[in-house]
Amino acid sequence: MGISDLYLSLEQKRNISHFANIVRIAKSDNKIATEEIEFLAKVSHKYNISDEKFREILRSPEKVPTIAHLDCLERIERLYDLVTMVMADHHIEKEEVSMLRRITTGLAFPLNRVDMVVDRSIEIDVNQVSVEDFSDEILRLLKMK
Repeated sequence: MGISDLYLSLEQKRNISHFANIVRIAKSDNKIATEEIEFLAKVSHKYNISDEKFREILRSPEKVPTIAHLDCLERIERLYDLVTMVMADHHIEKEEVSMLRRITTGLAFPLNRVDMVVDRSIEIDVNQVSVEDFSDEILRLLKMK
């Protein structure tokens, strides 16, 4: 962690943590497809992650801790981004799904529903569904709506 990291806001730290989780999924099958790099670039801009931080996280995403203190809708929105990464290259690898399960657990989804949430998330075509519709579906699955 650099000296500049000490002065990041909690929101910036959450965004960096989320971005690192997305990179973990991209790297979980030991290759990063062009579509995945494009999605990572889009997400890094969305969360105002500098090019330097982008490269640093791309090299070593495991150095960034997962921050799970998010409300339910924020966690579902993060899950949406994570599933979008899994689907970015149009190939779902078992390593990506395994990493998605670990990160979903780290995001503090109910442990007894992690598998169900991940399985349903993968069934949903995130390229055709808005984050709001995705959230509604996951909330129904969690019996919160």
